[in-house]
Amino acid sequence: MAKMSVTMQDAYGRTTHRTYGLVAQADLAAYASVAAAFLAALEDVTDLGVTRADIILPVLSPEFDAIAGANVDVGATASGLIEDGGGKKAAMKIPSIKPALVNSDGSVPITSVVATFLAEFEDAADWTLSDGEQIASWIRATLDR
Repeated sequence: MAKMSVTMQDAYGRTTHRTYGLVAQADLAAYASVAAAFLAALEDVTDLGVTRADIILPVLSPEFDAIAGANVDVGATASGLIEDGGGKKAAMKIPSIKPALVNSDGSVPITSVVATFLAEFEDAADWTLSDGEQIASWIRATLDR
């Protein structure tokens, strides 16, 4: 099932997020039309402003299952130089990194499958970090403490 995530803001700058279920539509234009009508109806019943609305479509079914012992509290952080960022750095979290990918000192080598995953966020790749940035080069990755 598709969902629509809506971020709303009050007069004091505080935000709240709501997610609403959305029945399947015929195409992207239909999703956009249904979303616009929903947001118009929402505006009629709330004093909050909408700062962002996203339609979330599932792309895989079924998704892969969690491995025994997987823990959302155990992750790693990779740091890299932002493309055209003049030396500015950015970080990205890898949730519940596989223990076999972590060295005994807590470092995470940026090789093999880790390098392949991080390459998805490099310049000219298909994905960006949360602020829309891409990475020119990854510097290091470490286990979160």
